[in-house]
Amino acid sequence: MQHEEENVILFPKWETILKEESFQALQQKRYEEALDKLNELLHYHVNDHEIIIGKLMCLMELGRYKEAEDMCEEIIRNRDDEHYFHYVHIYLTILFQTNKYDILMERIKEELDTKDLPSMLREQFMQLYDMSEKMESELVEQKSSVYVDDLIEAVSTANHEKQWRSIVKLRSMHIEPEIRVIKLLVKEEIHPVIKTAIFLWLQEQNFTNSINIHKFGKQLQVIPTDIPTISLHSTYEKTVQYLHDIEQDNPTLYQFLEQLLYRYLYVQYPIAPPNEDAAIIAESLIIIGYQIMNQQEVEPNTDKEKVLVYLKDILNGEQLYLSIIED
Repeated sequence: MQHEEENVILFPKWETILKEESFQALQQKRYEEALDKLNELLHYHVNDHEIIIGKLMCLMELGRYKEAEDMCEEIIRNRDDEHYFHYVHIYLTILFQTNKYDILMERIKEELDTKDLPSMLREQFMQLYDMSEKMESELVEQKSSVYVDDLIEAVSTANHEKQWRSIVKLRSMHIEPEIRVIKLLVKEEIHPVIKTAIFLWLQEQNFTNSINIHKFGKQLQVIPTDIPTISLHSTYEKTVQYLHDIEQDNPTLYQFLEQLLYRYLYVQYPIAPPNEDAAIIAESLIIIGYQIMNQQEVEPNTDKEKVLVYLKDILNGEQLYLSIIED
């Protein structure tokens, strides 16, 4: 039955009446009525340019931008359509009106790279790109201010989860941290994982000014770009070398120990234990690994007191890491 309905075509007279009524309703701003009639025409595969444009106009006037956006994305897949650039122009307009400047600019870049873009549209698209870039910058600035305010409020209430979420949002905006955020690095009450996230954010933004950071009673003055990433830090690399035999004999245990090491250094970062202690750190990790995975007690072979200190620090680091970050 459905197959039969799909093959039914409109009588020319009824098609003409529907078109006239839909366009009349559109002109008189009766958008719901116009949309119903246009949808009926499209249902019977009457999908010429005027019908499609009419439906897009109705959706936009009714504030149904997501439907209009999806419809445009479907239509502009066919670049051979003679009305392709008209549809693209409407699509860009929708993106601009819905503040989706990043998607808009990306699409304009794609179109500017093509040879068949009419010169008049090329100029319009470039102007639209410049406007969008400015609007995006202003939008990012407004959002970032709100997120920083949320972060500071979360600090005042010791809400670590909210602090983390705020920093994740701010880092995703690819902007440089405000001075209010950088100052959190010296506050003892700030969670060490939060401080690491802020420091990594500074590194992502190639921050070249000297900053101070306090962690676990230690202080460090450093330029973020001068510090190697965790996985390239000498202490990490040297400790992993001491775990090489474990990797050959028990890959599962090795993977667990490597993760444990990374989390421990993440919590400490950018302050890190000296690479001279790599062997002791590795031994502490192995003891923890055997105790957790094999329920087997292992006695330290070297400096027992130092091994126990690191063992305690590593377990504390794991707890601190997982209290904020859920892997």
